[in-house]
Amino acid sequence: MKILTVDDDDSFIDLIERSLTVSDNHEIVTAQSGTEAMNILTHEDAAFDCLLFDIQMPEVDGITLCRNVRNTARFSTTPIIMLTAMSQKHYLENAFAAGASDYLNKPFDFQELREKLRTWQRTDLAFHKPDVHFDGYQRVEARSVKASDADLARQLEKQGLKRLVEYLAFENFCVKRAQNDRRRFSVSALKMSNFEQLQDSLAADQFTESLFAFAKVLSASLDGMDAMFSYRGRGIFLMAYPTGNALLNVKLRAAMRRAVRQVEAREAVAQSRIRYVLGTPVKVAPRLSADALFALHAAVKSVETRNIEHSLDNVPTNLLGSLYLKDELSHLEARSYRALFNDELRDRDVSWPPRKMLTRKA
Repeated sequence: MKILTVDDDDSFIDLIERSLTVSDNHEIVTAQSGTEAMNILTHEDAAFDCLLFDIQMPEVDGITLCRNVRNTARFSTTPIIMLTAMSQKHYLENAFAAGASDYLNKPFDFQELREKLRTWQRTDLAFHKPDVHFDGYQRVEARSVKASDADLARQLEKQGLKRLVEYLAFENFCVKRAQNDRRRFSVSALKMSNFEQLQDSLAADQFTESLFAFAKVLSASLDGMDAMFSYRGRGIFLMAYPTGNALLNVKLRAAMRRAVRQVEAREAVAQSRIRYVLGTPVKVAPRLSADALFALHAAVKSVETRNIEHSLDNVPTNLLGSLYLKDELSHLEARSYRALFNDELRDRDVSWPPRKMLTRKA
């Protein structure tokens, strides 16, 4: 990978350069300020595969740099990983809101950074490669997330809506918040119950207008509740709240009704076409990254189950999205168990394989 590292600490830049060049043969380009970084990104001929930003820097801080880079068409989707000593909640939220893809606190294990770089190199996740999939008998299966839906997500992310982040970045935000925050927070899912019907019955521009108008209302509602959200596809939005209780869905519905009155009449009409259901909020235990992913898994399962319960009398069975549910849950379940395994290793603070496995028996 070709990586741009931006940090005003010479020793840290040298450490990054030596570690990633020797271990994984990455090509490292360095900058010591946000201004220098923007000059490199503007004039460098070859594209970068990943960007590593510190937050606290003179002139232009890392969050502002991240926002400026995201406004550049050439790097609008390039992975940006924040490598910073700043662990406070508002730095975390502002970084992801500005377009960060991931977040690592200094000092960190370089093996963890390498794993994150490999994760962003891979493109085999269902949402990012929605083309051909083979079952256990090597038969072609239809993907549950359409390429057009992935395009919708990318278009939605370009609308500049407050609190909206790209999906994989949203997962990373939830994981990092669970690791950093000592207090519980909650995640929940919202599903457009008539997503497929609208997609089939409306012209493409009308459907897009309706989705964007609905997302705008949701963004305004969640901003007042200090929440972050992401569009996963197939009409599903995932949300992370600072707290959760039995009245959370009631508060969100009320906030959305208030937000509708504040948008333009045309947008209000467009979003009124959409019907939605809310899943049950799921609390995330602090300090456990795997628990955040399991909570997202439970949130998606909850909203899909509730949508099926609401839809059985009105929607043909083939439109219930069961294939999407299978793919989405398998993706989250796989990431959850990998995170759980990493948490276990981190808690035990041992090398792998354990020394006792390498010791010969007498």
